[in-house]
Amino acid sequence: MSDAFSLQRMAWVSYLTSGGRRRRQWMRLPSLDEDSHRLYLERALDATVLQLWVAPPWLSRVLTQVAPLLSRRWPPEQLAEVLHNLGIMLKSGLPIATALDDLAQDAEHRSMRRFLRTLHRRVSAGSALTDALAGYHHQLPATVRALIAVGEQTGGLDQAMLEGARHVKRVSKIMDDVTKALIYPVFAVLAILAAVIFWMIYVLPEISGMFRQMGVELPWYTQKAMRGIDVLAGLNASHVWFVMAAVVLCTAMLLRRERVRYLVMRVFSHMPISGVILRTSALASITEYLSILLRAGLPLSEALRVLVESINNTYYARRLAAARAGVFRGNSLADEMRRARIFPAMLVRLVSVGEATGTLDQQLALLAEDYRQRLDHVVQSLSELLKPLLIVVAGGLFLVVVVVFLLPVYQLVSEIIA
Repeated sequence: MSDAFSLQRMAWVSYLTSGGRRRRQWMRLPSLDEDSHRLYLERALDATVLQLWVAPPWLSRVLTQVAPLLSRRWPPEQLAEVLHNLGIMLKSGLPIATALDDLAQDAEHRSMRRFLRTLHRRVSAGSALTDALAGYHHQLPATVRALIAVGEQTGGLDQAMLEGARHVKRVSKIMDDVTKALIYPVFAVLAILAAVIFWMIYVLPEISGMFRQMGVELPWYTQKAMRGIDVLAGLNASHVWFVMAAVVLCTAMLLRRERVRYLVMRVFSHMPISGVILRTSALASITEYLSILLRAGLPLSEALRVLVESINNTYYARRLAAARAGVFRGNSLADEMRRARIFPAMLVRLVSVGEATGTLDQQLALLAEDYRQRLDHVVQSLSELLKPLLIVVAGGLFLVVVVVFLLPVYQLVSEIIA
């Protein structure tokens, strides 16, 4: 797959449009040839370049890495709509440049409109669509880019666009299901933590102070709890916020490391509740991605490479990378999946049947539909499964507070009345 923007340079451009308006913006340059920058920009922008400053390579790399973090991702439904409409327009016989120009005029999302206009300029300047899309890795899934590249090479770009739109919708539904499954437990855990923090900051220190003023003999566990509260009370607000900010920053920095993300995913994949969600969603995504890539005509090794780049679960991504290495050596995908020991026996069996009969894409499509239905079932039943567990956790915390603090208060009041 061509990637003319993989060694891109960033440039700050001031130019005069054909309508006489002066504009300034950062732009990606697809070439390292300094003499061709101005000519390329004038053709791509259909404008006169007034000023051009090409960033050094190190700054271009920094800007390229930072840009995805600062830009909002396009809503999946809008991306799917654009791909679908583009496929319909290409199927009707419209030139791709005309189709992009028309879609840019109708786009409601500002970032999407800029994207379509940029594509229109690049395609009109002579760039292939695959090369024009190479600067948007953070917005376009790798599977969609692979479909477009294959469609451009085989002359089936319209079908590739339509298939990409359906794929984006299916993957978006998988992610929405996972999000729905996590909303209830996350909200419940946050509510419990908020209640615990409220008691530790406002209620328990008052009870602890009352015990000290009365000078009563307390159980050892109450005394230890009071010492812990004294330590927390000694921290002022600035220290607390500093510690919380440091923890969040360190966590974010650690999660940027692939090995840390792999370990986190591995741990959560083996836990009772999160493991069910992560395994089901990962298998639904893997079978969906691989089926659509093979159906588009990609070789198995290349499809696995794109799959490894596409999925967010690093635990499964690393296993798939190892499977791809085995397939590249001549082994079957079913044997490599069996060797990984994380794929269900049914999946391995159907992959083996698909490889033997030449229907691997069809078998994977059946598996993808099955895992999507399983994920729907998990989402619908997860809240019912978690309710008793969360009630037990909340009840346990309340019992601890009653035994450690409220029970001594009750005993003290009973002695005073007696």
